[in-house]
Amino acid sequence: LEADAERRQRGQVPRVTFLGRGPAEPEHQTSGSLELPRQRERRCATATFRLHDDIRDKLRPVAVTLAYAIAGTRGWPRGARGTALPPLSPVL
Repeated sequence: LEADAERRQRGQVPRVTFLGRGPAEPEHQTSGSLELPRQRERRCATATFRLHDDIRDKLRPVAVTLAYAIAGTRGWPRGARGTALPPLSPVL
């Protein structure tokens, strides 16, 4: 998750800090993993952030961007024409 990405692109400071983020992660980002053991099973993850006290822009919403991927998957190897198909991986 990333908060205030548009503000950062404009060179402005993010207005929030994620609580419980890893020590190597910037304060405006957090990451994690979810394991889905079966198809159609739902899981939730909670992420909490704190709004900075010293911000002036308190009227605009804080946009949070989510990026996701399937862990442990690899793309089709280059130059592998004519070989058997590898085991199929899940897709997004």
